[in-house]
Amino acid sequence: MKLFKKVMLVLLGVLLTLLTIFLVNTFRLGHTQIDPGERVAVEWDRDAMLYRYSQSITYKTISGDDGFARDTTEFVAFLDFIEESYPLVHYRLERILFNEYTPLYYWEGTDSSLDPILLMGHYDVVPIDSTDIDGWEYEPFSGAIADGYVWGRGTLDNKFNVMALLETAEYLLAKDYSPSRSIYLSFGHDEEIGGAEGAMAVSRYFQQQGVNLYYVLDEGGAIVSGAMPVDNPIAMIGTAEKGYLSLELVARTSGGHSSQPPHEMAVTMLSEALLKLYDNQFPARLDGATEDMFDSIGSKLPFLARMMYGNRWMTERFFKSQLVSDHATAPMVRTTVAPTMLRAGVKDNVLPNEARAVVNFRLLPGDSFETIRDHVQNVIDNDNIAIREYGTIQTVPSRVSSVNTSIYRKLQQAIMDQYRDVYVAPYLVSGATDSRHFSNLTDQIFRFAPMKMNADELAIIHGTNERVRVESFENAIDFYVNLIQASTE
Repeated sequence: MKLFKKVMLVLLGVLLTLLTIFLVNTFRLGHTQIDPGERVAVEWDRDAMLYRYSQSITYKTISGDDGFARDTTEFVAFLDFIEESYPLVHYRLERILFNEYTPLYYWEGTDSSLDPILLMGHYDVVPIDSTDIDGWEYEPFSGAIADGYVWGRGTLDNKFNVMALLETAEYLLAKDYSPSRSIYLSFGHDEEIGGAEGAMAVSRYFQQQGVNLYYVLDEGGAIVSGAMPVDNPIAMIGTAEKGYLSLELVARTSGGHSSQPPHEMAVTMLSEALLKLYDNQFPARLDGATEDMFDSIGSKLPFLARMMYGNRWMTERFFKSQLVSDHATAPMVRTTVAPTMLRAGVKDNVLPNEARAVVNFRLLPGDSFETIRDHVQNVIDNDNIAIREYGTIQTVPSRVSSVNTSIYRKLQQAIMDQYRDVYVAPYLVSGATDSRHFSNLTDQIFRFAPMKMNADELAIIHGTNERVRVESFENAIDFYVNLIQASTE
């Protein structure tokens, strides 16, 4: 009996010790939030600003995949439109056109010893899904201003950045602002198809000129409500982006008549391969930009989530499994696998000789093309299925930009000054942006646009009824003015 009591006391002591460790780690978890400063209030004609933004949406600057014929007249018309709309930008800043349609503006600073900054956006847009044209509440290229939104293809992705930056530059030039640090403004015309003629050409130009960049700010994150279980919206700054690789799987057999199907058929082999890939996902990792994100808002999480994150020495597997279980958060912690294209057969009673599938992978930083191909080969384990790279867009994952720099703090402060009741957090961008082409010119690349969104609005990027809140665009110039002044004085 005495031995039993001793054992129970020991167990109780262990449990109390563990509980103490859990609680200490939970309440020790901090955050990196800062207080807002003075809000910048720009005196600018907001109605005219909004009208110009609305008009920019009416230009059908569409980029499509291979075989899509670009309507160059729309691109030229858009460039003429911004030249007429922002006369000071075109009169006082140097402009270079790359491959006819990507403009780069140079605003020379007074101190040539300082590395310049690059502010970016792109004005090409994705096509409209013709099968859902009736689902649009307003015509896709109308630029309609209604119900508190500006509607149309490109409002979110990414004429918002382009027009807001042009408005900001025009305003500062009208005020005779003279930056000490030089500023570049780059607006790509082919981001939606990889940026080879636009941003990549600009990057080569910088390299030829020996230009090193102080930092780059491109599209990527936004001020999102409901993205995380915290009280305030989160201004999500992309400090890294995932890589992009598509592989084509080709299953081959002898084919034949459908009345005598053999044991192995191209379609069934391919289907089995796709199911194997689905059932053997890449392992989850909690590091890099995603770890920085949770570190930045750790103490703002609900108690249970805070306790799990603060005690990852014991709970990390469960914590990651919770993230992986949600399709919205799974891309933060693992390389994703998505079959996107299938093709087989020519007639309903003929067994196809081959079946093809394209699988798209978004690579977590730390993975490589080689690790992806090895994983696919090992999982499929079928010599009758050929694996080869597909498409022209292939990008490795980016480096993770540090949040422990004065540049990140200036960006964080500019956000807090303007939006105040938000949290600021780094995060991993799942898509690809033009900013990746400048990774050899700076290790400080950030991806953020000052637009407010909720979870439902996130779903309409590239989708039906794409739109931006009027207040987001009206407030964007205040944010950019604040940031530019903080970065260039």
